[in-house]
Amino acid sequence: MKGQYDVIIVGTGPSGLTLANILGSYHVRTLVLERDPALSPFPKALNIDDEFFRLLHAMGMGMAMKHHAKYPISYDYVSPLGLRLGFVRGRITEHGFPNRAAIYQPDFEKILFNAAVETDYVTVKFDQEVVRIDDDAQTGVQVVARQANGNESTFHGQFLVGADGAHSVCRKHLNLSFDEVDKFGVRHVVIDVLDDIDPSPMALTKMGWRRNFFSMPAPNGRRFEFSLRNDETAEDLLDDDTLRHLFKPWRNYDELNIIRKVVHTFRARIAPKLHHGRIFLIGDAAHLMPVFGSQGMNSGARDANNLGWKLARVINNGAPQALLDTYNTERWEAVLKTIKMATMNGKLQMVQSIPMSLMRDAFFGLLRLIPAATSYIREMKYIPRPFLRSSLVQPGAEQGKKKDIIGRINPNPKVSVNGEEHLLDELTGTGFALIGVASSKHGVEQIVSQARRFDATIVIVNEKGANETWTQGAAGETIRAATVLDSHYDPLFESYRGQWLLVRPDRVIACAGSWQTFIESSACILAEMMNAPIDRIRDGLIQEQCPEHRAA
Repeated sequence: MKGQYDVIIVGTGPSGLTLANILGSYHVRTLVLERDPALSPFPKALNIDDEFFRLLHAMGMGMAMKHHAKYPISYDYVSPLGLRLGFVRGRITEHGFPNRAAIYQPDFEKILFNAAVETDYVTVKFDQEVVRIDDDAQTGVQVVARQANGNESTFHGQFLVGADGAHSVCRKHLNLSFDEVDKFGVRHVVIDVLDDIDPSPMALTKMGWRRNFFSMPAPNGRRFEFSLRNDETAEDLLDDDTLRHLFKPWRNYDELNIIRKVVHTFRARIAPKLHHGRIFLIGDAAHLMPVFGSQGMNSGARDANNLGWKLARVINNGAPQALLDTYNTERWEAVLKTIKMATMNGKLQMVQSIPMSLMRDAFFGLLRLIPAATSYIREMKYIPRPFLRSSLVQPGAEQGKKKDIIGRINPNPKVSVNGEEHLLDELTGTGFALIGVASSKHGVEQIVSQARRFDATIVIVNEKGANETWTQGAAGETIRAATVLDSHYDPLFESYRGQWLLVRPDRVIACAGSWQTFIESSACILAEMMNAPIDRIRDGLIQEQCPEHRAA
């Protein structure tokens, strides 16, 4: 049928294009519809985090991002009296990438767009405003889009994903509210400057008694922000004379090469659910959060990473559609926690009462005397880490403590294989992976058999000094062994030595255990993915097949 796709995405922002790349990498026929005539020319979001950078690298955009972005970014937080309240150190994290990297969104979206189209499975159509959506639980979705000249086109797909921003037509079609988590409503005037005199990767938040000042690096310049008081209008702060006065302590306003200036209101909102039937919401269509913590665009990337492989599993591997319910289960609560963190962070920075400001400054000044508290801020440990629970995660006795890894993202350490250095992700690939944490060969035939059911790679990770050659000859399989070169896998060596991990395509660790326990736990996940009786999975009577095997 003409206009028939597996997935239709509405919106070419970072969330939509990230999902398009993921789906394209799985050979899922994807259509992206964009209301505007081209990609947005405006810089909006500014920072990607380590998880997003890691995902981009896995999809083949690592080199492009290394050339484009500025990183790692450090953050300085200074009180009205000039005292340093906190410092976030720019660093390479356990994911193998910088904690924060500054991007210029128009160029960033071009990188995402070009990579998506190069998969040959993604089609992007501009000047297509969605005016009607019809969805049927059995037959799929039908989308009618209108061009600026009034012509309309109809497209059909199995699933629809709304990545169309705060005013999402997809969310409105589902008749979902956009509830306020907190009546935040803080406003900033945002000024993006080309070729600023400060090219450093240092960001500054200078809190004031009545107004805060923000200076943040960008690949091609710098972004400045000033907070608005309640009695000020957008017009007041966009006035050149007003900005000339505000910039006086920092820059000569008349010498700035301004790309864009706008007043932005930060909101804290989330839809009551992230999907219904065959329609899903990601990014700003699903949630909004204040800029404090730089998690808005990054949360959209996590949405795409969580949803993308599940859609591919349903479309390509015949997994039950109920598998997609775990998207809401795994993401909604995690997003809510992130919104609350960003809102609290913002409120701490936006204190305008002098007595309350002095109390805040004294409190954070005392915290600086405590090494653990200093580390907590310096390494951004206040950012919520996903600790997922769903039918696609088989936990042991974990309680969400730092050392507990089931339901968390697998670290991505530097490893050595035959003297060559890699990141662990480069060995495991983008699908499922079975990772042995200094595991022995006990039960290896069963492990290899389970890997085949998941179409998974097998990697053994060892500490320095261990043997790097680990071959299972009887099964005709080569199990790659790697030596970890940094400390990012130390918590796993400490708590999970000798165990096996099942790592999902989104790098979440789904289960762990000795080989007998692992076979049982991973069988439960496979049964969920195949909607099959667990006994038949245990007995090996059902084996999942990749698309190429099914086609044959």
